[in-house]
Formats: sequence, C-alpha cells, structure tokens
Amino acid sequence: MVYIGESQNTESEKAGREAAGEAKNRIIGKDSISWALAFCGGRHEPDSILNGIRSELGDISIYGGSAVGIITNSSLGYTGYECGLAVFTAPFPVPEVAMIDSMEAGEYEAGRNLGLELDEVAAEGDTVLIFYDNTRSAPPPVLYTGSQLLDGLYSGLGGKNLHIIGAGMIGDFSFAPSFLFDGYKKIKRSAIAIVLSGERLQPHTTLIHGCSPVSSFLEITRIDGPVLYELDGRPAIEVICEKLAIEQETIPEIIQSLMLTIGKKHGDIYAPFDENMYVNRLIINSNPEDGSVRLFEADFQQGTKVQIMSRDNRMMIESVRKEASELLETIDREKSVFAMYIDCAGRASSFSGSEVEEAGVVRKKIGDSIPLLGFYSGVEIAPLLGRSRPLDWTGVLTLFTNR
Repeated sequence: MVYIGESQNTESEKAGREAAGEAKNRIIGKDSISWALAFCGGRHEPDSILNGIRSELGDISIYGGSAVGIITNSSLGYTGYECGLAVFTAPFPVPEVAMIDSMEAGEYEAGRNLGLELDEVAAEGDTVLIFYDNTRSAPPPVLYTGSQLLDGLYSGLGGKNLHIIGAGMIGDFSFAPSFLFDGYKKIKRSAIAIVLSGERLQPHTTLIHGCSPVSSFLEITRIDGPVLYELDGRPAIEVICEKLAIEQETIPEIIQSLMLTIGKKHGDIYAPFDENMYVNRLIINSNPEDGSVRLFEADFQQGTKVQIMSRDNRMMIESVRKEASELLETIDREKSVFAMYIDCAGRASSFSGSEVEEAGVVRKKIGDSIPLLGFYSGVEIAPLLGRSRPLDWTGVLTLFTNR
C-alpha cells in the first residue's frame, strides 16, 4: 500500500514530522513501512526535513528532493514551505537505486555513468524515476541540461526497455539552488534513478500540454548549446518581436512571465496541429546586445525547423481535463496503487495567470480513491515519440496499478 502525508509548516523539522505522522496514521493494520518518496519546498532545510520524517517513520530510505510546491489529494501549494511524501509499505521492497554524485564533468558523461549503473540494477519493463539537480548556479540561473543527461543515460543503457519518468528539481520560481534525497541524506549537483519493479507495478503515463504556435516554421541558422542567436538568418529577438508584433523593450518582461517557448514539431510538420507532437523549450532570458535568447535545454540544432509558441491557459485546462479523464478510463481503479503528477512550475496559476489551478483539475479527477503525490518541477521527463525526453511547460501524470 501507499500512504500520503503533507504539511505546510514553516519549521522544517516539524513539517517533516507532520507529513510523516499523517501518512503513518493512515496505515492500515500492521503494514510495515518499507521506504518513502518525499518532496519539499526549497525554503526548507533538507536535513531537518529528513530528521522530522525519520522521527515518525524510523530509519528508512527516503528519496526525492526539492520542489517549488507540492500536490496531494487534499491540497496543493507553492509557498516554498510545503512538504509531501508517499510512504510505501510491505510488500513493496526498498527499490534498487543508481546514482551519480556529481555532474561537474558534464551532463552527457554523468548520464552515461548513470545509465551503465542503471543497466546493472534494472530489468526489462521496470519503471525508473529519475531526479536531477536542475540548477547549477544562481543568480542568474545556470542550468544543467537534461537532454544531454538523457542522451548519456540511453548510451549507457544498451537498449534496455524502461519506462522512465522524472524531473529536474528546483528550489523556487527563481531557480533557487536545489537538492536531492539519496535515501539517507541531502545531495547536490547529482542525479538519482529509483527502480520500481515492473513485475509488481504497471505505469500508465499521459502528457498534458497547452502551447499553441504563433508563427510559421522558422529555421534555426545559429545556435550554441541553449543560446539561440538566429532564426532565418536574423537575430532571434528581432524575429520573435516581429512575429508577436511587440517592441523589443518589452521582451524581458514577456520572457520573465514564461509565456514563450520555441517548439519543434516531430513527424510530418505539415500535418494538422497536434500538441502531443511538439517538444517545447522555454525561453528563460535574452541578450539585447547580440539579439539572442537562452532556452531551457540545449537539444535544438542548426537547421532545425521550429515555431514560436505561446502558452494558452484555456488550452492547458482543456488538455488537463481531456488527458486525465482518458487516462483514468484506461485503468481498473480497484487495481490502482498511487498516482504521481510532475507539473512544470510555470503552470501554477499564480505564475501563468490562469483563473483555474490546473493541478487542482488533476486532483479533482483523481479524487480520494487513488493516493496522489505530485510536485512542481523545473523540467519534466516522460516518454515521447519512442524514448523519454526532458520537456518544458508540461504536466506528466502517471497512474500505477498492480500487475
């Protein structure tokens, strides 16, 4: 069984103790505690959170890390002081784990090492939860590149078929320094892969988007990593402002609101619009001196055809309702174990300006019958078009059922 607990106490140790105590009080009969998955706001002191959890649950393995906010069946919030956890009891065993303790040598190499280690402990058909530090340094935010980490991981896996979901962890909306829980302690500048046995759990994942194109297809003519310099041979800022009919002086404010992404459409680019065929990259800042913009990821290349995309709150809410409903229709609720919702922090209503809290729609759809633990992330990782990829401005909803 899986039991959920949460707290919004501003004192870190008390928050961990309250969340763990709530989950513990829900345990039925004599179920013995196996391990826990825990996430907490970046304003909390992580060692104190762990101490509080263990004061209630004992010396168990605790995995997870920092998040902008937490989502459960009973509440959601993103003040930075939330703490939420899922407690797994027998017969769920403590999971196998692969981990790299530093990404300083480069994300691809770190991912490859993680993949090689994961290949040793994961079996065909397992689910893997991958969490990594999103923030290398701040301010200004300098980010680790999830696409390079995943490329490296797949090079180390050697073709093994795994259902990989996860997130790049951040501390708050401003990309404050992040951290992970490695089972025993806080770690930084690292990545961890938690293996959930495919013999016991079956994952069902859907992606929730909400961006629409506001330009025709444009060719990337100059790019260096995450820094996009030119579109169609002209400065990127100039093209973006022209397509949006805005003055260049307003571009920093628009970028700060995370309204804009650069989207790559997979498959037939001339097929009718389908949001599920796009990989979108948030624009996180701009440089008026050279006309460039910086993307959240570094996976686009020179020659790639892209579109300027704008987030659409109405489309986002429609996508939440549609995808969550359709996913729930595919499962047997009596076999359901728990649900996880990894939600881009930019989708929170206080940031997006949406009149409806889209994670609240997910909570309503899930109801009280399926234990739900979710969190607000910097990058979301999920299967898309044949392999798992880092995504931006996306919600990743996974329902786990017993085999």
